Amino acid sequence: MSPLRRVAPPAALALALALAPLAVVADPWPALAIPPENARSLRAPPRRPPPGDVDARARLLVEALRTGDPADVQRAEGFFLPREPFLAIKDMSGAAGYFATLVRWFRRDLLAERARRRDWSGARFEGFELSRACTWMNIGREANRLPYWSCYRSTLRVAVGGRSERVEVRVMIHWGDRWYATHLGAIPARH
Repeated sequence: MSPLRRVAPPAALALALALAPLAVVADPWPALAIPPENARSLRAPPRRPPPGDVDARARLLVEALRTGDPADVQRAEGFFLPREPFLAIKDMSGAAGYFATLVRWFRRDLLAERARRRDWSGARFEGFELSRACTWMNIGREANRLPYWSCYRSTLRVAVGGRSERVEVRVMIHWGDRWYATHLGAIPARH
């Protein structure tokens, strides 16, 4: 009798499933309206959205740098791309887990930036400069199922200790007419 015949049917099924090739399926599409600026039907890049309300949300980063308070760090996540648009954009299995990883990296990078200076007390928002180094991401690039603009190395300016500090925001992408960070610091080599 072959070894496979001696295996109980549920175990044989589990073994067969374990040995079968895995299909990569994107996470389910979230229930939200897709803005026209990110429409799947776009064949050419639309005009790059202006900075819009990015200054108001960048102020959240300055407050988190100033205090280091966990509640302020959490509020600074308002500068980060929200979960539902992220899940709509990404065409990958495990997008929700990857989103959680990106948020952890964002917090880590914010706290690392805070540790760069001994004292951020009195820090004051000076401005946010959205980079001109932008690329239109067609469907299929960076595992995306919706297109978007991606801008690299934008700059947050903060007055602190009588100096103007520059904090780099590595990657900003747009959702509709708003800009959000997806990477504050350097993107880890393996992600």
